Amino acid sequence: MTFLRMRNSLIVVAISMAAFFVHGADMKQDMGKTADDMYKGVSDNFGNTKKITDNMVAPISGSSDMKTLDGKTAFSGKAVCKGSSEYAKYIIQPQGNGDVVLLNLFQDANMDGKIDKTISAGWRMSAVCGNGYMYCTDPDNAATCDGYKWTGEPLGKTSASITELGGCYCINNKCGQSLVWRNLPQVVRDIGTGIAGALSAANPWYTLSDVKIDGIQGTLVGGDTGSCVVGDTTGMISNTNIKTSTTYLDNPKKMTNDAAAQVNVNQTYSTLKNGSVNAKESEEIRSCEVSRNVAIDEPKLSEIVTFEGGEGQIIQCGSDCLTLAIGRIGDNYLHGGGCSYFDYLSKFYVKDASRIKTATLIKTQFDDWIQLWAGSSVIYSAPYNWAGEGPVPGACELNTGWVFNPNLDFKKHLSNSGPLVFRTRVAVGGDGEAYALLKISVDTSCRPGNESIFNGCKAYEEDTTCTLVDESVDGIKTFIEGIKTGLTPLPQTTTLQGNFCSVPVTKPWFKKKRIYRCNRKMPIDLSKAKERSKYIKENVTFNQFKDKQFHNNGAVKFDQGPLYFDGLPTVGECTSVCKTRTTVNGASMSLGGSVSEKQIAPTYNFYYHQCTKDNVCPAESGETIVKACQCLDEFADAAAIMQVIRQAGQDMICSSGTENKPNAGH
Repeated sequence: MTFLRMRNSLIVVAISMAAFFVHGADMKQDMGKTADDMYKGVSDNFGNTKKITDNMVAPISGSSDMKTLDGKTAFSGKAVCKGSSEYAKYIIQPQGNGDVVLLNLFQDANMDGKIDKTISAGWRMSAVCGNGYMYCTDPDNAATCDGYKWTGEPLGKTSASITELGGCYCINNKCGQSLVWRNLPQVVRDIGTGIAGALSAANPWYTLSDVKIDGIQGTLVGGDTGSCVVGDTTGMISNTNIKTSTTYLDNPKKMTNDAAAQVNVNQTYSTLKNGSVNAKESEEIRSCEVSRNVAIDEPKLSEIVTFEGGEGQIIQCGSDCLTLAIGRIGDNYLHGGGCSYFDYLSKFYVKDASRIKTATLIKTQFDDWIQLWAGSSVIYSAPYNWAGEGPVPGACELNTGWVFNPNLDFKKHLSNSGPLVFRTRVAVGGDGEAYALLKISVDTSCRPGNESIFNGCKAYEEDTTCTLVDESVDGIKTFIEGIKTGLTPLPQTTTLQGNFCSVPVTKPWFKKKRIYRCNRKMPIDLSKAKERSKYIKENVTFNQFKDKQFHNNGAVKFDQGPLYFDGLPTVGECTSVCKTRTTVNGASMSLGGSVSEKQIAPTYNFYYHQCTKDNVCPAESGETIVKACQCLDEFADAAAIMQVIRQAGQDMICSSGTENKPNAGH
């Protein structure tokens, strides 16, 4: 019985292994088929410019549905307005000599979906350019040609240098008979795309999705500006009327306000803003304030001028008045004998010179001679002029006690804050005295004082993990949910209250209240993942792997096994491409005029196509295969073409700024 059970178990294992390998083979086949299907889908849908236009540009502009690569599912892929609104029309009339005349231009100028502007143009064209046109009385002579560029605001044309025009080709009969009639759709389309480019440059809402051609009439089709919305009702982003969007050009703050209004209702924004990819991340909400503090300067008289030492004192003479006594007030306190000189200092300190309105020397009393010094200069002497450090210019004893009221302006000596020193020099014969009284009037009104800013948010400002969420400046919301509102408070005025007075103060702001959100991340330990990766890299071979696995309980498990890479597709050494060509019909224009008669051989356009999986060249109608599917290296041709283009450009525009015309021998 034991043997039978073992045999049955072996059979089950064998069947399971066979099923596994069969399934593995099927998976490889499915993967290969999926890759081939994706490659075919990309090639079929975007293999050339026409396919890109039909399958990508047109669906994005809304003129058709976008489809999946296999073509089985269609959906709306519009990113701009639906391509159904006609915003400009034009009519041309071919002339007998091959020129065309642009007869009329019609425009939807206010973008309401209706044509409301008509221009009777009558502009004659001998050559059509990508951004304008040329009119020549003789296309073979560029000197007879005038260039014009299309303008979008207003719609029309403006004179331009021929060197400012691009992609020009001649349509006059001198360049070929009936070029316009033979290529009428292309000529009408090229004129239209040039006009559309000018309109779009002036107003980006003029988005061209197609040029409808009806004979000699062209119609520019773009967004349906009357009903176009960005996004769909089934999309993630809420609809916004385009007319509303255009108002943002004139009122940028409206965009900020509208964005802030969407914060509370837009689920996408909330998900992106509040989401986190770290499961171990948490957030903290922190509130703080930034405040401006302005002190009130409410001075006392003693805080304007003080007496520091020497001979003198300060006497208050009113609520806004101080008398500075220079020297000692009294009588006959100096004893000179025959003739003696006395010299002493009076030191004051001006604390706030800005508050001193006037300073007047109102009285001097002395016996017999006096000098007052400020610094190294005599600023007052009596009873007669007494200059310098020398003796008095007369008898020392005058037997008179002098009292004068000079009323001299001493304001200049108190114009600066800081120490103020007066020197008194006296000549006395017998007994005498000497002092002076300086009366100052002061401004004791309240003023704004020192200003300081307390920033209670500094720590969060410097923390890179913290984001400003909300801010209110003096009650004005400047940030809402992390979005700057664009609102700025007007300067605010507040009244500072002192002990005896008050004063209004105006500042740009006084208080900012902020809310920060700070992410507190717990670091993820990747050391074991790095160790596992290192182990695998160091031990893997072309046919075997080794693994080192770490479990949550701390256990470490080593594993190994074979690697199977059989059945992988073979990749060629290069991408197989082919080269084709088509004959160029029509003539081109240059500064030398038409080049049609100067050509001695046909002109070709060359194309390169990536070959199919079966190594077949997918040449289109009218193309002739020049080189079959192979590994092509056309670098030399490309370099030669670039050199020709560079030299041709030098023929037309020289670095000296002087135009050289080919037919002038340059």
